[in-house]
Amino acid sequence: MVDAPDLASHILINTCGFIREAKEESIAAILEICAAYRDLQVFVAGCLVERYRAELVAGIPEVAGWFGLLTGPEREVLLRVLAQNEKAVPERPTGEARLSSGALTNRPPYAYLKISDGCDGPCTFCAIPGIKGSYQPLSVGEIWGEAQACLAEGARELVLVGQDTACWQSDGLDLTGLIDLLAGDERVSWIRVMYLQPDHVTEHFLRYMACQPKLCRYLDIPFQHSHPYILRRMGRAGDATLYLELLAEARRLAPDVALRSAFIVGFPGETEEHFAHLLEFVQQAEFDYAGGFIYSPEEGTVAARLRPRVRQREARNRLNRLQAVLLESGEAARRGLVGRSVEVMIDELGTEDGGDEFAAVARSRGQAPEVDGVTYIEGELPPEVGVGDVVKVRIEAVVGYDLVGRCDVS
Repeated sequence: MVDAPDLASHILINTCGFIREAKEESIAAILEICAAYRDLQVFVAGCLVERYRAELVAGIPEVAGWFGLLTGPEREVLLRVLAQNEKAVPERPTGEARLSSGALTNRPPYAYLKISDGCDGPCTFCAIPGIKGSYQPLSVGEIWGEAQACLAEGARELVLVGQDTACWQSDGLDLTGLIDLLAGDERVSWIRVMYLQPDHVTEHFLRYMACQPKLCRYLDIPFQHSHPYILRRMGRAGDATLYLELLAEARRLAPDVALRSAFIVGFPGETEEHFAHLLEFVQQAEFDYAGGFIYSPEEGTVAARLRPRVRQREARNRLNRLQAVLLESGEAARRGLVGRSVEVMIDELGTEDGGDEFAAVARSRGQAPEVDGVTYIEGELPPEVGVGDVVKVRIEAVVGYDLVGRCDVS
């Protein structure tokens, strides 16, 4: 792996085919890369290819190879093609041009660790089962091996991901057992779990989260909606009352827990009354971070046949209103951190943002990589602090999604 396209002999684009906007972004990236790097071989992989291989092959002949989900034989073919041409990769100044199963060199101090793939959920809007098939947990051996590779390359935070991480079980372990196993490695500072479906977040897990010192007190639960009528049309259980009880229990057991969620607006049949119910729910829930999406009808899903459809203009209006409420709620939660001392992990040393110079960019336990805000550190850092180290910062200001603080170096 090399750090820039100009150093490469091949470029691999990993795509998403989940919703319309993601498909459009993936196709735009493919066309942009093919136009900018005509002398390199461009390979494309991922869910978009798995869903639309024939159409892509016919429509974008500039791509040298198409590789679906990169499991089994397709993965082996791609690795063999790359290995045969490895000698063509120009040597980097550090001499580290190489093929690796991990991330790029000079990597950040976090790594995503897939623990499962596919889904057995009944959600009517979701195309994942059609793309990736039924739920399949990765084995302990597979997860442990990948974790060791990531830690060897400098990762200090392991971010566990999957379509439904809460229900992972394999080789006699459940999710808490897996976390304990990973936490036993002294190189691991933090473990974070993403995408916990609400039906599978138990009181046992919440109590465990409150007590396991390396597990971030962070809940990423995609509720999708709050009104029972819309949730049933989505193929989901639960309602606002049950969800608020779950969040209250999480806060009772771990008062410093950070909450993230995601919501769909404009689902078929959603009325203004249903949407007002959602707005009231998110106001009561007081999420630290949350995202909203306009419903995307995906071929092969049950919801694509549901009527009546919400007009795009109205769905966009609802999304804007939802995001305004979510932003206000998140900013209020972050303002509550001002004056407090929090632990942060250094992601990057010495950076400039909007003309302001900072000693470092970091994240708290309540800030997941790439999807939440960051914490900018002003002033001096403690001696010999580097990327991946955990330090204490006193929060002095909130700027949108981000925090600004200063280390206590006395």
